[in-house]
Amino acid sequence: MRQPVNSTVSFNNPLIRLISDQKFRWLRHSLFLLLGLILAFKGDFGVVNDPRSPELLRAVRISDAISFIFIMGMIYLLILVLIPKLLFRSKVFLFAFCFFIIIVIIYFVIWAIDLYLLQPVIPANNNLQRIDLSIIVFIQIAAVTCVLLGSVVGLVIFKKWINDVQHMHELQQANLRTELEQLKSQVNPHFLFNTLNNLLVLTKTDPEKATQVLLGLSDLLRYQLYDSARETILLSKDIEFIRNLVALEQIRKNDLTVELAVEGKIDNVQLPPFLFIPFVENAIKHGASTVGHSYLNLHFQIKEDRLLFTAENSKPPVKQNLVGGLGLKNIQRRLMLIYPGNHRLEITDLADKYIVNLNIPL
Repeated sequence: MRQPVNSTVSFNNPLIRLISDQKFRWLRHSLFLLLGLILAFKGDFGVVNDPRSPELLRAVRISDAISFIFIMGMIYLLILVLIPKLLFRSKVFLFAFCFFIIIVIIYFVIWAIDLYLLQPVIPANNNLQRIDLSIIVFIQIAAVTCVLLGSVVGLVIFKKWINDVQHMHELQQANLRTELEQLKSQVNPHFLFNTLNNLLVLTKTDPEKATQVLLGLSDLLRYQLYDSARETILLSKDIEFIRNLVALEQIRKNDLTVELAVEGKIDNVQLPPFLFIPFVENAIKHGASTVGHSYLNLHFQIKEDRLLFTAENSKPPVKQNLVGGLGLKNIQRRLMLIYPGNHRLEITDLADKYIVNLNIPL
């Protein structure tokens, strides 16, 4: 039976950071101002470049300035008031009504600018279109206004969605870090519990071996208290810990064959602690601790930027009812948290042996 373990990863995008990060707020507002300037002061170049219409040129510039102030006022009214106070509070119908009122106000402002500023100074031979109070003109202005203000609304909604996703992601990461520390803290007592159980048996059957186990246990506890408390440790120290662990088991059980092979350069390889110990403990508990001859084969292989770990142990011919499995479940969860979507764990449970294959990045 093979059990692949996979996970998913979150995404990060520079454009999303530009839209959502607080430090780019000045840039976003600058772009809004630039957009307002372009829309307001685009003017009528035919009129502006006509030296025979100085009064019309002045009227166009005044109307452009009024349009700029009014456009920015409507945009920031949406951004600062209507969207957060109405739309984000699920007052959709009230927001839609206010949005329609803004369109109506924009229509009348454009009509008033044309009537009182431009029409009185437009030469008779100029072909500038007159803005009348009519449904057709209202629909034309409303269509352009909806595109402009609708784009602003969509951008603000998208920004809020990004911020919500980032907030949930940060909260999830904080919860995962807390869970990871809890899982890690559960691994260490689990190992100590198994070792003390073995020591209890030896104190009754072989006190001399129990003394040797106590001496070896002091070295293991030193590793557990100091080295494993770090974020990462040298792979060589983890392997040394495993050597001491199986050596203690061989003291307790003479009829146990252990082979530990390392292939590749492990110098300066840093990994989170206690990634392999639970698999070794599980092999000892369910295989090496059985009556009769048993074996445990461990293999570490460094291949390019990956580490391949294999643990194979014998199983007793008669099925035992062993309670536990906490350490194995914890390490599976830890692997999912540390290497989401970038590791592969395969467990093969056969009648006479148990095989673990783990592939993780370096």
